[in-house]
Amino acid sequence: MIKVMIISDKQVIESIHENPADNLRIAWAQEGPQSRGYAAFTEEGELLYAVDKDNIFELLVRAALNHLDLAGVEKAFCKNESMFSGLYLLGFKSGERGLEINIKDFFAAGCH
Repeated sequence: MIKVMIISDKQVIESIHENPADNLRIAWAQEGPQSRGYAAFTEEGELLYAVDKDNIFELLVRAALNHLDLAGVEKAFCKNESMFSGLYLLGFKSGERGLEINIKDFFAAGCH
């Protein structure tokens, strides 16, 4: 079973992302001893990038959105065009900050 953890420890994040800001978080997917991928995002709701090793892009995005929802963030957004095709499939729409989604609406819609 794949488990996703949200990593906020700066020292751990530094092993993945060079010079991380204090607001950077990582959604880390693990199955047994192997990483299946991870996604970087900010506490303000920006999805930065995903490293998808096992076709789990959707799982990583959902984990990040869930964390943001629990933190009270209303909208998530992404400026990274390499993520756009997957995000369109999840219901993200063009907005002022790239692709955007209202997080509460995303989960209220039955997660698509």
